[in-house]
Amino acid sequence: MWDALPDAARSIVKELIIHGPQSRTALARTLHLSTGSLTRLTKPLVDAGLLVEGEVVHDPVNGRPTRPLDVAAAEHRFLGLKLTGDRVHAVVTDLRAGVIAGRDEPITDHSPEAVCRQARGLLDALAVGPPVGAGITLGGNNRASAGVGGERLVDAPYLGWEQVELKPLMERALGVPCAVENDVAALAHQHHWFGPGRGLRDFALVTIGAGIGYALIVHDHLVAASEADLGMFAHLVLRSGGPMCPEGHRGCAAAYLSSGSIEAAAALGLRREVGYDEVLRLAAAGDQVCLTLVREAAHALGRLIALVATVSMVKTVVLAGEGVELARLAKDDLDRALAADRRDVPGSVNVVVEADDFREWARGGAVVAIQSFVTGSD
Repeated sequence: MWDALPDAARSIVKELIIHGPQSRTALARTLHLSTGSLTRLTKPLVDAGLLVEGEVVHDPVNGRPTRPLDVAAAEHRFLGLKLTGDRVHAVVTDLRAGVIAGRDEPITDHSPEAVCRQARGLLDALAVGPPVGAGITLGGNNRASAGVGGERLVDAPYLGWEQVELKPLMERALGVPCAVENDVAALAHQHHWFGPGRGLRDFALVTIGAGIGYALIVHDHLVAASEADLGMFAHLVLRSGGPMCPEGHRGCAAAYLSSGSIEAAAALGLRREVGYDEVLRLAAAGDQVCLTLVREAAHALGRLIALVATVSMVKTVVLAGEGVELARLAKDDLDRALAADRRDVPGSVNVVVEADDFREWARGGAVVAIQSFVTGSD
């Protein structure tokens, strides 16, 4: 039935998924529909079990008794996959991206066919029944002119993939419709529908960790960008003459903020190998080498956020990724740098720091599948 839904009916379902149960009067007003049109569009959805009616309440608009409409969220399940260079992360969610089950495991064979078989094995191991659809997210080639999900063939250098037809391979392995998307773009979609970007027409997402990512939502739509465009973001120069990144740029975002750069600088100061999490723990304990690095990174992050907000003119910037703890650890340094580059205008940018939970990347894949299912897009 979903395939035959008119756009107006899909808009109703989308509104209920994102904002929760609503009266017919409220829905009609939000979507600029007459009550007659709304009734005509929703009746077959209720009859088919796609929408459900809640208990009788009094309509806050007109005071009359009404039964709010909602989606049958628990009846529809979606698989989200995040592929890294060494692991597959999987979650199964309901129609509102609530996680029902999750699992991850190391990649033992990097061939595309083997990774797809491993994804099928993870789905079977989660034992939640067949999903409606699946979303696969991964980082791409940061020098490619097309985006992951933007073309039929996918490059993923860290997996050793070139020109791989990932979508049909995954569809054959999983037996359900699949969508493939850049991992940062998928995370932005997740935050837009179900996270701190819900209800906002415009916001930016910045991710920090092994890489530096960026996505921009403007007028309720993700701004399309090639992998090459996204790769340039990590190398924006924040301070000329600063530390050098692996590509030879001095003072760029990656030189200050990528976990690899922070680990290398800490190893030099401590005269031993050290991991990113340990750097943060030592900084929190007052170690001067690590604390100095974290404070410098937070200052650079504040400047990067100010640059994003000034150029894009968004008022909210969401921080996510496995490296976001430094934004909490050295919040004062971040705030000072942000304020200085925003001409000390108080409250000019709302910075939302998300939890460091790698499962959120896989959840972004599920959201891409949910969006494809609800909107009818590929």
